[in-house]
Amino acid sequence: MKVEFLVENIENYLPVLSKILPLHSQIPVLSNILLVAAPEGLFIYATNLEIGVRIKIPAKIEEKGATTIPGKQFIETISSLPKDKVEMVLEKESLVLRSRNNKIVFQTIAREEFPNIFEQKGEKIRTFAEGELGQIFSKLVFAVSSDDSRPELTGILLSQKGEDIDFVATDGFRLSLKRLKNKKIFDESSSLILPARLISEAILLKAPNGIKMYIYKKANQVIFETEDVILVGRLINGEFPNYERVIPEASHTKINLDTEEFMQKLKIASVFARESANIVKVNVAGGKVKIHARSSGLGEGEVILEGEQEGEDNEIAFNIKFLSDLLKNLPDTTVSMELLSSIEPTIFKTEEDPDFLHIIMPVRVQE
Repeated sequence: MKVEFLVENIENYLPVLSKILPLHSQIPVLSNILLVAAPEGLFIYATNLEIGVRIKIPAKIEEKGATTIPGKQFIETISSLPKDKVEMVLEKESLVLRSRNNKIVFQTIAREEFPNIFEQKGEKIRTFAEGELGQIFSKLVFAVSSDDSRPELTGILLSQKGEDIDFVATDGFRLSLKRLKNKKIFDESSSLILPARLISEAILLKAPNGIKMYIYKKANQVIFETEDVILVGRLINGEFPNYERVIPEASHTKINLDTEEFMQKLKIASVFARESANIVKVNVAGGKVKIHARSSGLGEGEVILEGEQEGEDNEIAFNIKFLSDLLKNLPDTTVSMELLSSIEPTIFKTEEDPDFLHIIMPVRVQE
């Protein structure tokens, strides 16, 4: 194996490699990356058995071959090298990198010990245009659960509803739904749960020609592919909650608010809320929203923002973190808050994206 490549052709992919490589693994080869020199170029593989990646790097291949080397150390080395040509040669059980006056030697593990991240791509489901994955999923991934005891809530539901597709995320306390109208993926009503961690990586991919999505049911895998990168993850088994039952059919109060101002006011209230289980009381009255947080050992804060109100006055209590998470992930300039009562879920919508909604469950507080 003998390869030449430019540092700048690989450094953009180092973050995704770093995220996928496990911090600690009982299987030594999983801490390694697989390097494959083929006529088409240099291929780099990494996996933690949940997510895998294959990256194609432009390179001059003088001798074909393959081996694995320590992943984190390879990333650190490439990050530290000058932007120049790197020669990589496999010499017995070592891989030698040379660049200018630098020489680095890595111990290797045979490629045969590295797991196969995928056998085939499977059925092509959809091609997402550049930026489309981010537009859909950036408003969803923050709402998934981090509790592995309910794996179905750590993923994002993709559900075909006639001619429309629903993308849904929930952790049991909040829910995000994005609907694509007249975008049929499956021939009939069907659904699957995509791993949110894989989606988070796919959103970051640069793909001027789009990102292709494949489902390989035999291996229970989902694949996202660009011209140079293939991301592989496992579909999540489990029964996703009936999300349509959670969505309120009516509201008694609606108020439109400026997203940026809303976020600024929450930052002030959070100073006191974080000392009291992150709880804030929200009062809507007379076209104004009053947000109040109190800490017994610190003090209290009250902020007010004005909006356009429809319907009756209302009040409710929320976990302020859920409000902040939503607003941080909304590129929209305005957001509407629709309330039914202090014990019913509240709906958040935006005029700029009428096919998106977010629901936050209230917190019950004792007066």
